[in-house]
Amino acid sequence: MGAIINPPLTAGCTALSVCARRKGQVKDWSKETWSGLAAMTGGLASLHASPWGVALTRRALGVAIVVGMAFTLTGFSAPVMARPTAEAPQASTLRVGSVELSPCRVMRDAWCGSITRPWDTSGRVPGTLQVGFAWIPASSGRSIGTLVPHEGGPGYSTTGSGGWFAEMYGDLMRNHDMLLVDQRGMGRTAVIVCPALDEGTMSFVRAVGACGRSLGDRAYLYGSEASADDLAAVLDALEIDRVDMYGDSYGTFFGQVFAGRHGDRLRTLILDGAYPTYGESAWYPTQGPALRRAFTAVCARSALCSGADGLPLPLLESLLDRLRTKPMSVRAPGGDGRWHNVVLDPEAVATVAYNATYLSPTYREFTAAVRAALAGDARPFGRLFAEYWWTGDTSSNPRAYSSGAEAAVSCHDYPQLFDLRSSDGVRKEQYRDAFARKERTDPGLYAPFTIAEYKRSGWTSFGMCREWPKPPKGVSFGPPKPPSGRYPAVPTLVLSGELDTITTAAEGELVTEHFPRSRHIVVANGLHVVGGARPDSCGPRLVRHVIRTGGLDLPTSLEECAATAPIIRAVGTYPRELAGVHLPSGLADDTVARVTVTAANTAADLIDRWWQGYSDTGYGLRGGEWRYAGHARVRFTLTGVKLVRDLPVSGSFTWDRTTGNVAVDLRVPGASGVRTISGSWNADDSGAMATLRVTGALGPATLVFPAP
Repeated sequence: MGAIINPPLTAGCTALSVCARRKGQVKDWSKETWSGLAAMTGGLASLHASPWGVALTRRALGVAIVVGMAFTLTGFSAPVMARPTAEAPQASTLRVGSVELSPCRVMRDAWCGSITRPWDTSGRVPGTLQVGFAWIPASSGRSIGTLVPHEGGPGYSTTGSGGWFAEMYGDLMRNHDMLLVDQRGMGRTAVIVCPALDEGTMSFVRAVGACGRSLGDRAYLYGSEASADDLAAVLDALEIDRVDMYGDSYGTFFGQVFAGRHGDRLRTLILDGAYPTYGESAWYPTQGPALRRAFTAVCARSALCSGADGLPLPLLESLLDRLRTKPMSVRAPGGDGRWHNVVLDPEAVATVAYNATYLSPTYREFTAAVRAALAGDARPFGRLFAEYWWTGDTSSNPRAYSSGAEAAVSCHDYPQLFDLRSSDGVRKEQYRDAFARKERTDPGLYAPFTIAEYKRSGWTSFGMCREWPKPPKGVSFGPPKPPSGRYPAVPTLVLSGELDTITTAAEGELVTEHFPRSRHIVVANGLHVVGGARPDSCGPRLVRHVIRTGGLDLPTSLEECAATAPIIRAVGTYPRELAGVHLPSGLADDTVARVTVTAANTAADLIDRWWQGYSDTGYGLRGGEWRYAGHARVRFTLTGVKLVRDLPVSGSFTWDRTTGNVAVDLRVPGASGVRTISGSWNADDSGAMATLRVTGALGPATLVFPAP
């Protein structure tokens, strides 16, 4: 894929990409432990909010919160192997196979070790590297198999996501060991550190080239095939026969490569947010259609959005036409808890639109923000861009995420718009000619955005590898195919999010067609990587079922779950004043209803803010301040927060991120006839209703209406 994974770039995340920086985009890690990343999304088609500007990668990791779920083990006859208990082992070392392991802090009960591997099995480049990994024994002390997940990016450390994978696997961890292996250039395995890339001290393309040159003869030794062979060698050293492999985003690319080279080591294969290793175009042509379908579907399924004037795509086209003539400027709050000056042009809109694949709040608010901008109010959309660009996290930790590794894998494995064997001058000419031809023959590729707007948005970096070193003569590179020409008949589940515009459902179908024994499940209303969601959500349940049974037969309940997963409750409009608030059906059109609904909308708006940045303080859309504390159970405190200009909302509310329950205790100015608003709703369930009790001069009342 492009440069990093799927788009013109890739399907993972890139150096300072948004993917790594957003709580919702990359595995829902807590803010308290989220310090080491600063980047964003999927192959190279993601965006960099970095000193050089939006950078690029395109396929990212996906959203997250997965908590395990009890299950009954059936249909699995693998031999039971005795393992040391995972309850605080006392030994200072542990031997597994031929390897001595030591306790480590990757996650609870983890043991870490490494094996020595040659950099180049052909002998062209001398030297060895240490392939690092973490091994977590079954908590019961008796294992029936080994779980091997693989992270996205490329560039993210698999060992760094151990806790996230354990939550996804849930009770499978009781009788399965888990093995986390960092591939070349990442985490515990010869991590690539390229300061210019990690810190953004020069233009992105130049920084990628400088990084490649710094690797010397090893610039072409970081491909997925070499790392797949490293994983097989780790399995040999640990004396592990077959495994259940799961990959997300770029991890699906790696999983396909491993299956093609070492299919006999797989019991099952799960590819979540998948795109094909070969047969893909460097233009990633499924992105545009996926984006158009996604925004149309999100609005159509939400009463408030579908009930407001205009359809998503015509509205977006109208806004783009205006911005092409005259961009809009606005001051808006960012994800860093500060106000920023934002210029909205078509490129900024494209950036926000594609970023929705990682965050449901962006999908929730996008069309309403477009409506507001068309009405002359740019602040709602300006806020979406400011939260994307100024997230509040600017740290860089190559061991957690290596932008150099992303570049090394992308420039080795993904299709390019130029020939890497050519000179710099010829590459530039080929690159320029490729765009000229595409704009002439397929100008609507990324409609409603032009190809030039999409390119300039920074959402992807088509030319990421333009200055990467030439491959040595005789060295293979490019999209890897199975050496035998076909993939094995291992049970393969391909998962796609319906609303994923980075690793699209169409790409998931292409992957499915490559595997002789496979099944493709598209999770309704799902974003990028569906394995990370609520404890009882469809993605994690599908993953666990396939591993438990070793097959692809799904119960009706899981098929129905995937087809009917909760919708995103999209906002309809962003009125400036209380009088313009759109009331849900069934409520009287009076002051009490308007104040109550607006107060509830204000709380829901702040929950969106939690996902959009890292600061624990911030500003309301129209003014006022808020702060929050807590992680699993988040408590917000509001001081005059204004979603509309004439209703400051104060007080507090709590949001249980595991259950989705929201409980509010809010105060509004008594002059409105209302004084306090208390009650609750569920933020996740499609048909949830809000029940709110109101006190004030207009008398006590209880209002029940669709939850915001």
